[in-house]
Amino acid sequence: MNPSQGLVTSLNAIREASVSGSTIYHQYVPIVDEETDIASFGTPILNNTAVMNEFMNRLVNRIVYTSFENKYFNNPLQILEGDRIPLGYSGQEIYINPAKGRQYDVNDFAGLLVKYEADVKVQYTSVNMDLQYPVTVSRHKLKQAFVSWDSLDNFIMELSNSLYNGAYIDEFRFTKGLVSAAFKSNQVQYEKVSAVNSEANAKAFTTKVRELFLNMQLPSTSYNAWAKVGGYGKDILTYSRPEDIVFLIRNDVRSYLDVNVLAESFNMSKSDLLGRIIPVDNFDMFDDDGTKIYDGSDIIGFIGDSSWFRIKRQDMYLDEFYNANNRTWQYYLNLTKMYNYSLFANGVVLAVDDPEVAITSMRFLEASESGVSVKVGESVVLNIETTPFPANGEITYSDGADGEYFTATAVSGNPKQVTILGVKAGTNKTCTASANSGATTATCKINVTSA
Repeated sequence: MNPSQGLVTSLNAIREASVSGSTIYHQYVPIVDEETDIASFGTPILNNTAVMNEFMNRLVNRIVYTSFENKYFNNPLQILEGDRIPLGYSGQEIYINPAKGRQYDVNDFAGLLVKYEADVKVQYTSVNMDLQYPVTVSRHKLKQAFVSWDSLDNFIMELSNSLYNGAYIDEFRFTKGLVSAAFKSNQVQYEKVSAVNSEANAKAFTTKVRELFLNMQLPSTSYNAWAKVGGYGKDILTYSRPEDIVFLIRNDVRSYLDVNVLAESFNMSKSDLLGRIIPVDNFDMFDDDGTKIYDGSDIIGFIGDSSWFRIKRQDMYLDEFYNANNRTWQYYLNLTKMYNYSLFANGVVLAVDDPEVAITSMRFLEASESGVSVKVGESVVLNIETTPFPANGEITYSDGADGEYFTATAVSGNPKQVTILGVKAGTNKTCTASANSGATTATCKINVTSA
């Protein structure tokens, strides 16, 4: 059987590299064409250790990766990856809020000397994927590859899959994991929706996605997570261009959604729409051994700006050596990347339930040594700050005296706020906030004065 045209091109590329590099390989190995016999090509390689080593090194470094590139870029989430990052293991993302307008005043000469500070926000990121994919090739395995051209072709493909398939799968897994990690820690905006298991629910879900798609194109503070995680200063104002909005959706949910309905909802052609819809199998998270560490079944999908995914590659390279002791070639594919999500960009998770983030500690922001004063018949709102900031565990409040001096009522829709209503004059009374079944508490001194 004759070698394929692709194999001919690849093998001759190895020989050309030897010629340009003035190595010995091309002196022993002939040019390959469609009529070349596998034995005449393989014999000089197998009978000379130096030639064999050069063949293996050039094969893996030049040919194996090239043959895999077509499969490698099939990662459907690859389009969310940004530019490469330089040397170093940390970086930063900077966002500047839009300047605030002011009323024009022709007589405002003093305004010339006023300093108008830009509202600058900074998020720090770091390299958090540094993996190595090893593979061993034995001399015996290499000899088997020279039985036929098909065997050599398969040998190259096996090397491609061994070295790069693991990286391809991990990159897909890490990208999905950004959505899961953000939702799991309550560090992304989310919308609760009904499970998409009927035509009616599918239409309601599509309507919600359409609403988010349209609203994200307008300046808003509602779809980024800066304030949600306790970011300093004013809330930030963000918007997205329609062509930058991506929609990740689970395949089992997508099967309920008619493509024509979705295209109509997004007000675009089906082909344009499908270019931005990215199907995924699930939003589960796994450890390095393949054990599930987070059940992402509550997450149906994610819609947001592609810049929400802060993914940058620092390096992808091969290390190799020949082990004469056991006559094997050792190859190590090294992959170093940065996987983070942006607190500035628009991003909303669509989920059937709330994330659960436990409160490890908390405090009343208004608490002081002198206490908080409130008059009888009047009220004041106190605020709780939790650690972590986005924690959403249940908080209960008590006055310690069955409402004799004041009542403490959680603010509807915001359990981290409590309304203190003065009932009877008294000093050094205590309002207690409790979480984790009373294991975590915070107190604030209350002084109730006469009206």
